[in-house]
Amino acid sequence: MNLYRSLMLLTVTLGLGLSVSPTIPVSAQSSQGEAQKIEQSVEPLPNVGKIRFRNLTFKRSETRSLLSLAAAIRREFPTGKIRYLYNRIDLDGDGREEVVAYLTSSCGTGGCSMLILRAMGNGYSLISRHTIVNNSVVVSTTKTNGWRDIVLYVAGGGTKPSYNILKFDGSAYPPNPSTAPELPSGTIVSGTAIVADKISPEVGIVLDASTKNQTGGLSPSQQATLKSLGIAIAVPTVPVGYTVSKVEVKPCPANAPRSEKGVCRFGPQYGIVYRDVKQDRCFAIEATGGGVGGVPAEYESKINIPLLGETSMLFGSQNGEFKTPSAQQLNSPQRNLISDWAGASPFYHIVGADFVRQTYYKGNPNYCLNTITPNQAIQIVQSLSWLQ
Repeated sequence: MNLYRSLMLLTVTLGLGLSVSPTIPVSAQSSQGEAQKIEQSVEPLPNVGKIRFRNLTFKRSETRSLLSLAAAIRREFPTGKIRYLYNRIDLDGDGREEVVAYLTSSCGTGGCSMLILRAMGNGYSLISRHTIVNNSVVVSTTKTNGWRDIVLYVAGGGTKPSYNILKFDGSAYPPNPSTAPELPSGTIVSGTAIVADKISPEVGIVLDASTKNQTGGLSPSQQATLKSLGIAIAVPTVPVGYTVSKVEVKPCPANAPRSEKGVCRFGPQYGIVYRDVKQDRCFAIEATGGGVGGVPAEYESKINIPLLGETSMLFGSQNGEFKTPSAQQLNSPQRNLISDWAGASPFYHIVGADFVRQTYYKGNPNYCLNTITPNQAIQIVQSLSWLQ
């Protein structure tokens, strides 16, 4: 504690400032082992290969749990209990912060797993996934292809300790730090050391294993068909009385435009129709890889989906007024019921009977005469989990 107070005085004297966030300026580390003035709860960088760190700021992980970030992590690690640390930092200089997530529950002798994600819509999409990463993660001031280089300490598993550099190749960072180029002896590194926490089995935000291994009422063959699309499949807890009536899939067209990372602009897509035959009541869960736009509506109720983040439940005339509905309206069946797209490519939503009848039954009046209420739709999308 005395060391930390001394550091605060030193920081103020130098005019660097000390915010409420867990960011701690440190002195340089030289090849002769210059002391790093770091609070004891921060993970220091080993003195290896005569690498010198100048003007380096250590930053402990953030503590606030974000539903949209948790959903992105769960997409990459769909089973088991997860503990993770994360920091937000602008890697490409566009003014928007990317997220570096460090999984303390997925570690081996050489380090832990790490994800680098970018904000997209109401969620996060994957930039790159990494194995055997040791913290602290140094985000250097140097750049490659417009993105900041990442310097990692590589050791363990019989590997000779070194500092290796991950350089952005135009679409991602290299996945394995141990095969990345080693920094030459005497290199001076400046920047920010993130995820600088002391690591132990109990450190990190908990992402519980309570994401049920639900199948969404799908048969094994239907599950296989959906999984063939190569995207994460979101399925609901099926309400009592409902069964799967229809499953439709559409792979990415061969001539469809793709992003720099090869993501299909207009696919793949799927729709799972659920129907209560006795009440002739229907809804569908749909997903698409891209090409989505805003949905005009008369009424809007903002919601948060644990799996996908923030979105809106919409209904009524498609006039774009977006009025706040009453409690009575939310508990009564409504025409043109649909949720806005949620997630980050793929995008997901729920649609009511009006859209189901037109999309899946060609307007046949003998199917899906009744729809669910907005509150029922909210309960369904909030139950979504990934098909295992």
